[in-house]
Amino acid sequence: MEDEQKRIIFQWLLPLAGVAVVVFIMFIHFSIKVKEDAADAVESDMKEITEKYALKINNDLQCIETAGRLSAQTIGEEASEDKAVIIQLLKSTVDQTQAYEAVYCDEKGRAVDSKGDYINLDMEAYDEVVGGHTRPQYYYLPSEEALVYSKLLVVIPVEENNGNLILYYPLKRINELVNAKDKFGQNAFTAMVDAEGTILQPGIVGSNFLKGGNIWASVDKGYQSDAVKARVKMSNMTTGSVVLASGGEERTLVYSSIGINGWSLVIGVDNEYVKNTQNGIWTRTLKMLYQLLGVMMLFYVLFGFSNYLVKIKNAEKSKNLQEKADTDLLTGLNNKLATERKIKEYMRDFPDSPGMLFVLDIDNFKKINDTMGHAFGDEVLRTLGKHIGANFRVTDIIGRAGGDEFMIFLKDMKSDADTLHQAEKLVKFFHGFQAGEYVKYSATASIGAAVFPVHGSDFETLYKSADKALYKAKERGKNQLAFYDDRDRKE
Repeated sequence: MEDEQKRIIFQWLLPLAGVAVVVFIMFIHFSIKVKEDAADAVESDMKEITEKYALKINNDLQCIETAGRLSAQTIGEEASEDKAVIIQLLKSTVDQTQAYEAVYCDEKGRAVDSKGDYINLDMEAYDEVVGGHTRPQYYYLPSEEALVYSKLLVVIPVEENNGNLILYYPLKRINELVNAKDKFGQNAFTAMVDAEGTILQPGIVGSNFLKGGNIWASVDKGYQSDAVKARVKMSNMTTGSVVLASGGEERTLVYSSIGINGWSLVIGVDNEYVKNTQNGIWTRTLKMLYQLLGVMMLFYVLFGFSNYLVKIKNAEKSKNLQEKADTDLLTGLNNKLATERKIKEYMRDFPDSPGMLFVLDIDNFKKINDTMGHAFGDEVLRTLGKHIGANFRVTDIIGRAGGDEFMIFLKDMKSDADTLHQAEKLVKFFHGFQAGEYVKYSATASIGAAVFPVHGSDFETLYKSADKALYKAKERGKNQLAFYDDRDRKE
């Protein structure tokens, strides 16, 4: 009895103690790694959000440019002398974009706005800004009045008559697009800067970084080298972040290029907010780790005990169970999981060997169920599963993906002609397909086809391509096959 107890101790307690030591060491290492990953995750999240905000600003400006191009083209080709049409185009451009005003100035310097009023332009400044350009240009126009926001000018040349369409974009719009408080805390500030760091438009939150008119000029002396690195990255239109201080105010500046004129969006996040966010992630992760550790230890004990009591299952039985698990009970074909797995295995083992995927739906299958009953609908699927395999090789993969959707993957397609031939065989099969023992019903199908690896080198991409082709077949009236690249329709 004593020997048996010793054997149990050596068999279970000593390995358990070893595992506990290993887990403890891993826990310490993981705790340190989690803290580092939390910092990386917060930084990555801040950069991603800032990049999205910068893209919103770019979308605003690109929309203005696109609408302006269309209006400029119409003015140049059809309406350069028709004031009423010009005013209508200007008003339409303002209504459809975030521009708050649109002005057309002809080659003689006569300018009219979207309200139909003639306005006076400073021709010397006007010629300096827009003269001689043949492509759309963007200009920053600072406000000389304290209560008036600065603006951007989007200037679209009207090439046919040497005029210009001038669109005004209010920089206060940035405060509407960038909701920094919700994402980065109440003390976060927003600023739009040029390539030199000059602040074009500050946000509504005050900061030492915004007081000098240039975001780099206010940086404390000890942080200058980091500021220089950030300026280089910003000039290369790189999204990034840097920890800087101005007048003792330490912040993480997250910057992303707007994609126009070297302008960038900068969000200054209070470092206390950054640290609290990182610590929150770290604390939650450690809590989950404690729970996981407890579960793992419990699992180890239970697993060892059950493993002590249970013998290894018969390998043949496992094989039979796997086959049953892979089989769709209604049709006898592969089920969805098995079909996907086998197709992925082929793609992995033969990445350069062409194949073809058909995705097909029975046309009006819901109507069949509703009018003839679900039992008859099952009979249609069962008959299809029984007979469709006769048209293909035993090495090909045929499966039911669910409902009335089937997948057929043909291996080793030799040529484009081979794909067309196999597609034609499948179409002919459905032309003669009938189901029902007493009532013969001619069921049709809509089929989408995609070729591996041309239309997708992985299963998900290839399936999406075939699925798009399937919907193309349905849009063409059903009861037909469509290729993703319409190769069957090309001469």
